Amino acid sequence: MKNTVIIFAIIFSFIISCKGQDKDEKKRIETKVYVANCKGEYSTKEKLTEKDKAWSLNIDDIEKIMNLSIPITDEEWHFSYPITPCNIDIKGYSYKGKKYDLQINGGSYISFFDGKKTQILGCELPECKKYFLKSKENMDEEDLPSSFNSNSSQTKNYRVNFNKSDKNDLIITEKNTNYYTLKAQANNKVFFTKNIDCDFIEIDTTTKNKQAFNLILGYTDQYQNTSRKIVIPVFFKNNDLFIEKLFIATLGTNAKTGDEEWMQKEISEKISLRHLDLDRILSE
Repeated sequence: MKNTVIIFAIIFSFIISCKGQDKDEKKRIETKVYVANCKGEYSTKEKLTEKDKAWSLNIDDIEKIMNLSIPITDEEWHFSYPITPCNIDIKGYSYKGKKYDLQINGGSYISFFDGKKTQILGCELPECKKYFLKSKENMDEEDLPSSFNSNSSQTKNYRVNFNKSDKNDLIITEKNTNYYTLKAQANNKVFFTKNIDCDFIEIDTTTKNKQAFNLILGYTDQYQNTSRKIVIPVFFKNNDLFIEKLFIATLGTNAKTGDEEWMQKEISEKISLRHLDLDRILSE
């Protein structure tokens, strides 16, 4: 009798174990995986790698990057995000109560279409990096020579190439109490200095239209959420910095729908960067 009880206990444990395995297997099957479609090559002539071709995201990954991403303007996308020849396409994805067709690019951005208009989200937080092939992070803020590095987190240095030959050309940003100081250095000499009143400042050196760099200024609301961004392509001419236009994106409420959305404006302003009056432009 005792042996019979032991045998039944073993059989029961085996059945429970099998059911648990079946449940785990079912969960793995239900976690849908989307594999990227890669065509051609990068605009930089960089060839597709095996890593590119094998890039994929499962449904949990996609939910995480959608939660990490924020709306960006066409200008931010154009100047700040790398474009890869690899996309993951998803039809009928549910996002905030609506159905969208998603296209996730390996360059850390997502285009989504609701049947009427296309919007773009950018995934720029450090947590985003593991999900994409290329990240938004500035690859030129790198290991600089010790003579150019600062131990303070308030100062950042970015490599640029004003003279097409001098590797010591730099853009330097310094955070002060109420403003930022922007400096430009060529041939180991600072030739440009300007104080800028903003909440954060970024330098993008991955340019496409012959500018030396893109100056990105950010402004936040009382809750420290970004409420306005200004993207300024900056050109180097005659040992000075010049601009031709500004791209301004402001978070506001759509008068028709009542939804919060980014409103974009392009302003032509052909002037030396040192003479740019942001207070005047933002008040117009």
